[in-house]
Amino acid sequence: MTIHTSFWVRDYRGFKQDGAGFLVIKPVNVIVGKNNIGKSSLIAAVDHMFRERGVENEIGKNVEFGEILTEAELQPHFSSNTAGGDLPNNHWRGHGQNFIGKRVIWRESGRNVEVLRIDGYEASLLSGENSRISRAVATSKNRSFRHVQLDADRDLVKEQYAREFTLKSNGEGATNIIQSYINSSNLDRDLIQVRLLTALNVIFTPDAVFSEIVVQHHSDSNTWEIYLGEEGKGLVPLSASGSGLKTVILTLVNLLVRPDFEKKDIASYIFSFEELENNLHPSLQRNLFSFLLDYAQSKNCHIFLTTHSQVAIDLFHGENDAQILHVKKQNGEVLGLILDDLNRGYSVLDDLGAKASDILQANGIIWVEGPSDRIYLNKFIELWGDGAYREGHHYQFIYYGGSVLAHIDASTPEADLQEAVSAVKINRNFIFACDSDRSNKNGKLKNRVTELLSNVASDRGYVWVTRCREIENYIPKESFEAVYEKSGLPEIGEYEYVQDYLKNNNLSRAAEFTDKHHKAVKFSETFSKENLSFRPELSMEMTAIINRLMIWNS
Repeated sequence: MTIHTSFWVRDYRGFKQDGAGFLVIKPVNVIVGKNNIGKSSLIAAVDHMFRERGVENEIGKNVEFGEILTEAELQPHFSSNTAGGDLPNNHWRGHGQNFIGKRVIWRESGRNVEVLRIDGYEASLLSGENSRISRAVATSKNRSFRHVQLDADRDLVKEQYAREFTLKSNGEGATNIIQSYINSSNLDRDLIQVRLLTALNVIFTPDAVFSEIVVQHHSDSNTWEIYLGEEGKGLVPLSASGSGLKTVILTLVNLLVRPDFEKKDIASYIFSFEELENNLHPSLQRNLFSFLLDYAQSKNCHIFLTTHSQVAIDLFHGENDAQILHVKKQNGEVLGLILDDLNRGYSVLDDLGAKASDILQANGIIWVEGPSDRIYLNKFIELWGDGAYREGHHYQFIYYGGSVLAHIDASTPEADLQEAVSAVKINRNFIFACDSDRSNKNGKLKNRVTELLSNVASDRGYVWVTRCREIENYIPKESFEAVYEKSGLPEIGEYEYVQDYLKNNNLSRAAEFTDKHHKAVKFSETFSKENLSFRPELSMEMTAIINRLMIWNS
């Protein structure tokens, strides 16, 4: 549902007379721009728009509202049975009906409404017209909306029990609310342990699948803490989790739980979420933003987002139920432009420092076979790049899932080989990493496909086929020892299947090497350039890869 009331910020901080704002409010409204450009001022304007009647806000005198008043809204204030007094002639036929279908622009301060102008109405407003239109605006404007904010500076921490529920914009109060819903018999625990958990998994799958959400009491500090269960990890406290996970939970508490304890219809809420993308991988950003769009559409609520995320721009641009406002500095003043065509979409990417050469808004693509390979490559890049290069900013991953190479053999027609490789050429900045799958040193590499890949590679592209059987053969013995809490292990063989290594050293009895992603996370935590030196070629390959990243981002 679109709200057909506009708001505009003028002559406030960096905004001059032209200012910035929205002509309508759609289910999702995205505000993008550089740091300290004025995004928070626009959220302050939203707060002023949906404040309780009579509340004063600093920004109030600099926010203009606009709305087209209907005949039904005007008639109660311009009587068709009255003439004379403060208005000459019949109040309705001589005055009120003249404003049907015209946009009224006004400001609000406390309980006062000041009509500034009426677009398309050339005559000066009489005092009696002004006062009646002011009353019409004050009456017609829907005051039932509730504005809720989640600040960029937020956290989800241990908290003591409190009888009253308060959920502040910095996240304070969320832990108490969650533990109360789980532990109180008069509250619906399924709201947390089913609905919130399900939504959390919708957003985090396939990176993580959470099996339960529980709370535990710390008697030493008399505080409660939230724990998440994940297969293979057991219960993990949120205090040991990243801020990205906390951000998603706080977002879901606002969307799913707040309407329940505040006893309000979800459709009456206006949510403002600031910089949700912080510490979230691009794929998780996409999942979260997609969830928010679906939620706003299905629940008829409204969401404002401030962001620097190129993922948000890509996802929401062109959506009928979303709009993007680009706030930027131009000719010494801050302006706002709605992204309503492709050229403006390019301009916002330029303003945010994105390189147009990359379809995923990173400066190059690394092709890997699956999620566990991404974990290892990220760690290798961190070590050999001294932490200078980050996924989602300097490069992006694409999974080819083995399909590019799965059916490549000596009998594969040349045309099919070219088809398999063509996807890599989407971006001239690419790194293609694949396992050799050799079971011994005399095993054959995928010569034809790697030769083709090498032909499209250049000083900006690179192909890495592992010398070993697969990327797991670069896991040092120190990592196996740390994860399995066992000492004196040998190094894994160069062509040894990792599960055979685990079985031969009494570390596992399973027939296959499963849960690769979770294990990759654990193993990579203990990697260092020193313990990885047992595979000398790795340093050579990573030096070449870092050189490519440097070229892409120079």
